[in-house]
Amino acid sequence: MIRGRRLLGTVTIAVVAAGLIAVMLWPEEPGTPRATPSGREVDLVQQYVPSERTQVSDFTARLLDGSTMDSATFRDQVTVINVWGSWCGPCRQEAPVLSEVAREMEGRVRFLGINVRDSPDAARAFERSFDVPYPSVHPDQSAAVLLAFNGALTSAAVPTTVVLDSSFSVAARVLGPVDATTLRGLVEDAERAP
Repeated sequence: MIRGRRLLGTVTIAVVAAGLIAVMLWPEEPGTPRATPSGREVDLVQQYVPSERTQVSDFTARLLDGSTMDSATFRDQVTVINVWGSWCGPCRQEAPVLSEVAREMEGRVRFLGINVRDSPDAARAFERSFDVPYPSVHPDQSAAVLLAFNGALTSAAVPTTVVLDSSFSVAARVLGPVDATTLRGLVEDAERAP
């Protein structure tokens, strides 16, 4: 009889513990990052249906190469925006991936970097080191450009990559380094969206 009660108690504790773990890992709503008990996010990719997409405001900015760009030239085409810094280890990890996919999708998809909290010389050295084939916003201009994203991007979350649909709205966001397969899939989804 005592053995049966112990077994029942052990089973009850295990079921309650499993339920608590499931509740902790279950996202509050689709697209909400899940956190493990250690606090590490495990769901870093967010996609948005067209009715829930943040519209990006128009902006102009000086680029690292000294030229000026106007976001209006990016409309009517899917665009990938990456927030990065030369001091950021995960940015170094994803730089070859972004360069590879940008070359692969050249003419079909536009890419733009937003360099934050960096010195222009260090940023240009980073671009040369990783042979980055697309332009980046000068760090002195990054704060103003980030405001155009209406909360979808911040200088605190580096790296972050967003995929904009052809109406210049945020179709997807990746917090942390992006891999090539994920980026290709997000771009293809944005291209198919109405």
